[in-house]
Amino acid sequence: MKKYLFLIFFVLIFSCREKKDFSEIEFWTLQLSPAFDDYFHELINEYEKTHPGIKIKWVDIPYDVAIQKLLSSIIAGNPPDAINLSSDFLAKFESIKALVDLKTLYPEDTFKIFLPNALESCIVNDKVVALPWYLNTYILIYNKKLLKDAGFIEKDLPKTFSELIEFIKEYKNRTGKYAFFWNIGKDSYLPIMLESEGIKMIDNDMKKTLFNSEEAIELIDKWVQLYRNGYLPRESILATGTKIIEPFQSGDVAMVFTGPVFIRRIRENSPEIFKNTDVASVITGRTGRHELAAMSLSVLASSKHKKEAADFIFYLVSAKNQLKFSNLTITFPSVIEALQDSFFTNYDGTLESKARVIGVKDLRFAHRLRTYLQVSEFDILRDIFDEAIQNACLNKKSTRDAINEAVNEWNKILQEEF
Repeated sequence: MKKYLFLIFFVLIFSCREKKDFSEIEFWTLQLSPAFDDYFHELINEYEKTHPGIKIKWVDIPYDVAIQKLLSSIIAGNPPDAINLSSDFLAKFESIKALVDLKTLYPEDTFKIFLPNALESCIVNDKVVALPWYLNTYILIYNKKLLKDAGFIEKDLPKTFSELIEFIKEYKNRTGKYAFFWNIGKDSYLPIMLESEGIKMIDNDMKKTLFNSEEAIELIDKWVQLYRNGYLPRESILATGTKIIEPFQSGDVAMVFTGPVFIRRIRENSPEIFKNTDVASVITGRTGRHELAAMSLSVLASSKHKKEAADFIFYLVSAKNQLKFSNLTITFPSVIEALQDSFFTNYDGTLESKARVIGVKDLRFAHRLRTYLQVSEFDILRDIFDEAIQNACLNKKSTRDAINEAVNEWNKILQEEF
């Protein structure tokens, strides 16, 4: 009997010791499996070997349900330790104190490894609530054959938004077909256009809306008139941002303005279109500035292993590991050291490398133009703006009235928030 009691006691002691010596970090990514399974398994195995007391539990979730799933996990009391989020959503989670200010764990000099404009997208209320991870900027993707058939040559490609508007009209007048697809009424890109033209959507204190100035209404109305006069497809006001590449890869439009990351999707889904695809530099307004899209990595405030989780996400954003990731996809690293690699400056004759070389040159001028994303209710603001554009495009209201009503609704929300 004593022998059995000793064995039970030994097993209990051993189990407790295992629990004490073992820390599991649950880490969520957004729609990166199965495409990058090998990459993450290799990185995680390497990390666990050099950190014997740590186990990483990697969970990949669909992009479209990420926000709701994270909110639900927080309410249920079982969120991950670390998560990959678009930097667009950081203010929402910082507003409920869900994210760790990484400045409380590391000296300020630690963050100098990042591109300043990338780190900027991860700062909310002077807190570093995330590390910038992989980045994307915008390029013009176009169908060479369709442009040639319409009588255009490379030097005719638009470089500014005002040139783009004229090009859209001329192409449709010549061919009867659509030149360009861009979301203006759902997940609208018009705020990016306005900010690039030097017109702010919101003031620096995030308390007052500014996009109903005469100049702003005039610029917005140019896009409304394009739609009303049949120069933009119906999907421009109905389709979500995730659909932006579809009209191009189906051959319905000659150009699209989006991230170079979509080039591989075109090659895989539409090989015939890909044969005639080329890329050009980003289209901007008069400031020359354009939008930076940043994926980020955050540590949850509820984590029992904050420092361990933070050490792991720093490992993911190292120059070595980001360079590996950039070799697998047309994205850009957030750390300065990785961007200095010749991989980003060598053109090897492929469309992917051409997009990469163009993108890395434009990257230094990329910033978070949509500063209203720092408002926790930004998604409500976005929907109000989108509805105003839809109402104007469908001639339910004048552009002026639709925008003025949207501005009034924005101001009410901003007054409640601050």
